[in-house]
Amino acid sequence: MFQIDLRGGKGAIYQQLKDEVIRLCSMGILSADDQLPSVRALARELGINPNTVAKAYSQLESDGITYSVAGRGSFIRGDVFQMEDVRKKMLGEFIEAAQKAKSLGFQKSELTEQLNVIYDDSEEAG
Repeated sequence: MFQIDLRGGKGAIYQQLKDEVIRLCSMGILSADDQLPSVRALARELGINPNTVAKAYSQLESDGITYSVAGRGSFIRGDVFQMEDVRKKMLGEFIEAAQKAKSLGFQKSELTEQLNVIYDDSEEAG
């Protein structure tokens, strides 16, 4: 279910895992009160260190995406507004990156081409 690049080509593994949970929530694959796999189970499944999963889960909880229940695990928070906040934050980061690229001399066509590649790749994988 989780698509992680273990070679680190898409950033730190804990960040990829965090982003993947957010992506699955925004697509409706994970919804309110769905339980995430245990830290140990997910670490074993992905072949990564449990501390990496724990760090991602901790950040998801501090961002308000998940909540934990002692002895039971981590669950997706049901607050739709929280997901909207995450989407707005991500859009803001995208806009900031695009403005920086523009200031560094990237042409609109170069950026559009890259967006098309990203969306074409995700449609082929989906």
